[in-house]
Amino acid sequence: MRKNRITFIFLFILSIVFLYNFGGFVSYFFFNTFLALLILSIAYTIFIFVRIKFIQEIDKRVIIKGENVKLVVKISNEDILLYPYVFASFYSSHSALKGENSSQSLSINPKSHKEFIFDMECKFRGEYEVGLREIYIEDFLGLIKLKYKIPEPKKIIVYPKIEHLSNFSILSSGSSDSQSVENGIQDNMNNIKDIREYIDGDSFRKIHWKLTARNDKLMIKNYEGSIDANVNILLDLRKNVYNDEENIIIEDKLIEAVVAVLYFYLSKSIPVNYVYFSEKLEVFKASTMMDFEQIYKTLSCVNFDQQVAMPDILRLHSESCSNSSDMIVFTSILDIDLYNEMYKSQMANHTVTLIYVSPDSFGNVKSSIIEDIMDNLPEIGIKAYSIHPDDDIKILLGGSD
Repeated sequence: MRKNRITFIFLFILSIVFLYNFGGFVSYFFFNTFLALLILSIAYTIFIFVRIKFIQEIDKRVIIKGENVKLVVKISNEDILLYPYVFASFYSSHSALKGENSSQSLSINPKSHKEFIFDMECKFRGEYEVGLREIYIEDFLGLIKLKYKIPEPKKIIVYPKIEHLSNFSILSSGSSDSQSVENGIQDNMNNIKDIREYIDGDSFRKIHWKLTARNDKLMIKNYEGSIDANVNILLDLRKNVYNDEENIIIEDKLIEAVVAVLYFYLSKSIPVNYVYFSEKLEVFKASTMMDFEQIYKTLSCVNFDQQVAMPDILRLHSESCSNSSDMIVFTSILDIDLYNEMYKSQMANHTVTLIYVSPDSFGNVKSSIIEDIMDNLPEIGIKAYSIHPDDDIKILLGGSD
């Protein structure tokens, strides 16, 4: 475009010089021709910019990782004139969703349209902008380009896949018989906190049969618990040192592991504390499947941008727990500092479990320090799981002991 502008300006100035020095029909002809072309080109481009139409249709806005989503984009010309230079730019997130990622140059014939169909496989959890990002209209002289920015981009949310574990339990420190895996917490059967609709995973023993019969749908009784949550889930949201593609895969696996463990406990009505750091140490107390849905939605879009190190978070939370408790640490960054804090927590009568997502399957050189840590953890009573990005979580976490 810059070359076209320089060429046109040069020729236009030349026509003016020619007009002033020589005059006559030929000089006026060239000058008027250049001026008319400039006005016509700009006017025609503005006309196309105002008249161009587009629609975007997407079949699903919320999906689970591994599902496909179909997006159809149509750019239309409803006039009897040709739209010669139209450029469509699409969001780069299409590449992360295994869809087409490109900018298209197109010419739209009168009374017709151009259609783009994106059948995208959602490989990773997260929130993505898809479809048209911008439309550019260029004049036929190549002098100007008008940009039509899409006011409301299409967005999809990809939830992490839920792996249903069959046998994952670390309840030990401070876990009484009343906190069994089957019953979760000792409910105060005389005090009903609220009544809600049944969610997949709720215990059938909590069904309110009278209201169920009256409403023709399953209704669940939530009781006031007499015992606080004893399982603490600590998620490390620091960005790892690998490239963007490897980090996305590692983070995705880490989130899936957290979701699987959360679902396991909450589906059995075992209360859980989800511990994270946001300006200060925060603890989200979860005891029902409705709480799981809230954490599940949060984890689907959470960013790995935490600045506070996991050893510091573990230390703060360990010191804030007055009684012994079970702590499950999820991380992809394992070092001596974290090992030392896990050891201190274990010695403070807490039970620590480590779930470490390792990048070894990417061909990275194995760290001898990490191997030594993983070997030494069982000796100090810490159960450790090492998960690679291509491992099956159900087998590694949910298999028999």
